[in-house]
Formats: sequence, C-alpha cells, structure tokens
Amino acid sequence: MKDIGIRELKKNASALVRNLAEGHAVYTITRRGKPVGILAPPDHLVPADRAGRPGGWARLEALADRMNASRGSRKSAVRELSDMRR
Repeated sequence: MKDIGIRELKKNASALVRNLAEGHAVYTITRRGKPVGILAPPDHLVPADRAGRPGGWARLEALADRMNASRGSRKSAVRELSDMRR
C-alpha cells in the first residue's frame, strides 16, 4: 500500500484511478503525513457475494429480512432501495 498526499491525489487523480482499475493498486491517503483514508478497488475491502454485490450488502439484506419478519412488514426498505438501483 503506497502513501499519497492530498496534493498528489488532486494532481494525479486520473492516473491513480486508472491504476486502481488496471492493477488493483491500493493507496493510503495522507494529510500532513497522517493517514486519513484509503483509495482501493471495491473488491479489495468488501468481497462480493455470489450475485456480484458487495458482501456487506448481502448481510444488510439478511438483517432487514429478519427485522421485517418480526414486524410483519410487506416489503423492506432495503429491498425497495435494491429494486430502485437495478
């Protein structure tokens, strides 16, 4: 993981994003030498589930299903959002 400063991020944003897409590079973004964030491909931090969605999304849907089963709701807000995004 390479450290990059805010100025370098602003100056080379296109090249950094290209490196993410092509080489799966991972960067630690720093401000005044202190880490403030991570720039990484989506599959680096959250593995995908079988349907290709981020793993966290599948866990969120499962939690929403359990909550809705206990309330007797017709359709969960998470499912509604998921349908809107498709």
